[in-house]
Amino acid sequence: MSFIFRLLPLFAIAVLLAESRCSQDKSIVSLTEAAILQKEDFAEDTALILKYHKLGASYLFLDADKSMLYAKHVLRLSQKHDWKKGKILAYNLLSTYYLLDGSYDVLRELSNETMILSQELGLPYYTAHAQRFMAESYSEFRHWDSARINYNQAIRIFTQLGADSARAFTMVNLGNCYREKKLNDQAIHQYNQAYAIFDKLNSDWGKAAVLQEKGYLKVREQDFKAAVRYFKTSLALSQKNKNRYGELNTLNDLSNTYYHQKEYDKSIQTCLEAFEHSKIYHSTQQTNWALTTLSRAYKAKNMYDSALYYNEQVNNSRRMVHDETVKRQYTMYQLMYDNQVMDSEIQQGIIKQQRSIQQFLIGFSALIIAFAAFLWFNNKKLRRKNAEIREALIQGQTLERKRVAAELHDHLGGTLASLNWYMYGIDKKVLSLEEQKIYDSVHQMVGSAYREVRSLSHNLMPAELEEHGLIMALDRLISKLNENKNIQFEFNLTGLESRLNNKIEFELYSIVLELTNNIIKHSGATTARIELTENAKSILLCVSDNGTGMIDSGRQGTGLRNVKSRVESLHGKINIQHNETLKGTKVEIEIPGKKMNL
Repeated sequence: MSFIFRLLPLFAIAVLLAESRCSQDKSIVSLTEAAILQKEDFAEDTALILKYHKLGASYLFLDADKSMLYAKHVLRLSQKHDWKKGKILAYNLLSTYYLLDGSYDVLRELSNETMILSQELGLPYYTAHAQRFMAESYSEFRHWDSARINYNQAIRIFTQLGADSARAFTMVNLGNCYREKKLNDQAIHQYNQAYAIFDKLNSDWGKAAVLQEKGYLKVREQDFKAAVRYFKTSLALSQKNKNRYGELNTLNDLSNTYYHQKEYDKSIQTCLEAFEHSKIYHSTQQTNWALTTLSRAYKAKNMYDSALYYNEQVNNSRRMVHDETVKRQYTMYQLMYDNQVMDSEIQQGIIKQQRSIQQFLIGFSALIIAFAAFLWFNNKKLRRKNAEIREALIQGQTLERKRVAAELHDHLGGTLASLNWYMYGIDKKVLSLEEQKIYDSVHQMVGSAYREVRSLSHNLMPAELEEHGLIMALDRLISKLNENKNIQFEFNLTGLESRLNNKIEFELYSIVLELTNNIIKHSGATTARIELTENAKSILLCVSDNGTGMIDSGRQGTGLRNVKSRVESLHGKINIQHNETLKGTKVEIEIPGKKMNL
């Protein structure tokens, strides 16, 4: 019952901690439930993300609005689960769209975001794409060196990854950069390398892109006939692959070339075709280019009404381009802002959950520490009680030894002494020869019993131990033991210039008495040695003999158990060594010194 009462404070602490944790536990449970639900939705949403990304990529060169719509879905679902790879997919798709649309400010922001995430996840393929898009933005703003560095880094990564198609498209972009710097030879070198790669890959899509860029280079060089050949070949490949954007872009370039050749009818016809494609593709920028060329071509033919009509359409288109540009930039920045807000909310939720778990662990740790402290103090109290019990036991044994010794000496010893004197008073002469033999035998036994009783009472509590200390008592004991001529005992002392406390002296004396008694009874030795040494930290007692073994390790009797108990009561250590080769047994005992026993 007392143990239960001692546990009550710990139970109270546990209840208080449980109450203080209640609200936090609820928040942990709610966060856990939300995490489970989100985890269940994640697999389904991941499938949707991949599906929407595939659809967005398929519409990228067919319908800009649909591609943009699917890209936004990919981004929102990725934000919902903070799936960074999904965000990269969305950013990469949007970057391609804004590159085609000519929104280079947004393109730069998206490239930065993609680069950060791809480097964090270790996805070099998307890092290279981000550098390619970043280079396009630099090139648009005439930062040629920065553009060239990013192009080359992207090409190097694509080469390492074996992404030949992406590497070839980046070479085309690098060629365009050289073309804008009027380094036409280097531009042609890049185009030719890219075309060779696409030809090896059997990619009509890529070859169409290279041929269109070569045609535009010829327009810049005013070689319009060569430009027309390139554009027509490119247009045929785009039509073959149903690349609506490629057709639209090439038609606009071709109509512009016809205008420069003063073939206005062909220019108008091609522009009208491009205009129809732009309506389907939903590209305001491409529509504006087509309308501009139409207005110029009709003006060149002196058809001013038509020229004015298309010029007004150009102005309307330009306003639409501006409005759509602002709208798309706003939409994109809003998406990026929502992404950052959602990331922040997720991080705050994670921090809150971690803080709740941390507080719970701190409380639980405090409970464990309190319980450990309780056990430690209880164990310490128990050890103190055991020490007190051992001390009381030793004191009781000492008192009992004194009482038994006194009883043996005063009563049994006195009785045997009186009996001995009575025996002396009997006249042997009156006894027969047979009776005299019995008399001598009895007299001898009485005398022997008297001496044994005196020796036993002295050994139980020798007067020298109380009055003069351990050293005098051991000297007296060894002297008595050497009266037995069968075994020669030797006593060596080192240190111990002053007396030890009564408990240590009594225990050491009792240990020596028990071990020497074992030597006499069991060892068959001829010599024995008792060594007592004191150093700065401990007191060493060594008892050894040259016999066959005073202790049988397989049958340790009460005497040896008493020796070990006495050593433990002094917080000491005992080591028993038996040497079968050289014969003999050695018992080494080490106990703490005077200072440690105070």
